[in-house]
Amino acid sequence: MEASQTKPTARAVSLCPSGCALDSGLVRERLNRRVQVVAGKGGVGRTALSAALAVRAARAGHRTLLLEVDAPDSAAAQLHVAPAVDEPREVMNNLWLCRMSPPGAMREYALMVLRFKPLYNLVFENRLVKYLLRSIPSLGEFTMLGKAWFHTTENRVDGGPKYERVIIDAPATGHSVTFLSLARLVANVSPPGIMKQAAERMAAMVESDRDACLHVVTLPEEMPVNEGLELVAAAQDRLRMARGLGVVNRVLPPLLEPEERALVDGLEGGGPELQPYLRAARARADREAWQAEHAERFVEQSGLMTLQLPDLGAAGVRLADLDVFIEILDRAAGEGGAGG
Repeated sequence: MEASQTKPTARAVSLCPSGCALDSGLVRERLNRRVQVVAGKGGVGRTALSAALAVRAARAGHRTLLLEVDAPDSAAAQLHVAPAVDEPREVMNNLWLCRMSPPGAMREYALMVLRFKPLYNLVFENRLVKYLLRSIPSLGEFTMLGKAWFHTTENRVDGGPKYERVIIDAPATGHSVTFLSLARLVANVSPPGIMKQAAERMAAMVESDRDACLHVVTLPEEMPVNEGLELVAAAQDRLRMARGLGVVNRVLPPLLEPEERALVDGLEGGGPELQPYLRAARARADREAWQAEHAERFVEQSGLMTLQLPDLGAAGVRLADLDVFIEILDRAAGEGGAGG
């Protein structure tokens, strides 16, 4: 998308399950939770929403950390900054970025437990120990969740929290459920000791009704909606995690007004020179209707207050395009400017 092209409009389209109205106060409360996890099927735009949430919070004056879970530096690309691997780095005013990797999280977690770097090097840099650790299922996910928890507990020298908002760009659906449910599983099966205590603290972060929530992103298509609904069910049954917002991404803007669609339908017998254009207009209208059908199914079956984000085209999301998403978030929260 060239810079000279028209910027997509920030239509504040919000959907609610039957029988309810959009509660801007509730949307605002969800967007102000300290720990916000963004999840959904691969390719639905989780990172774009995570980046928009993080930039929005940072602009509002909140010290914000955007954490990616073992991802290919997608958030850095969205923000047009250099990657920050394992160590948070301030990339904008009030905004820190960090891509967590299993080896880096393991090292940080081990150092927090052992509190002595030579002992860490003696134990964890041993070749046989490294091999053993790589063979333990889900250990990387556990230590990355531990790192996320640790950042929520950090304080500045003056005593205030180092990060007032932590936005977690979670992996794809199944991996997200494993990542978020692992702490509770470990806490339930571990004997009393350091591991159980650590797992309990991590699980408490995920399960906090006051401080955390799960935003579910989907596309207006069958498979992404199915996986989004699986995540909503998992949040309640396995994760014990508070619901955030639903987000239907890449929604096509209406090409035709209703009266224009009626005119197109009435030109069935138009001249041959018109037929390619009429077929294209009808195909677009049919696709819009198909998208609306899937979006409605997600809203009704998830029970989530759901926002629609526009399709920004094949060029993807640029830093300036995040403003479109941020404006939609602001309007849904009943705010005219940056979120608070």
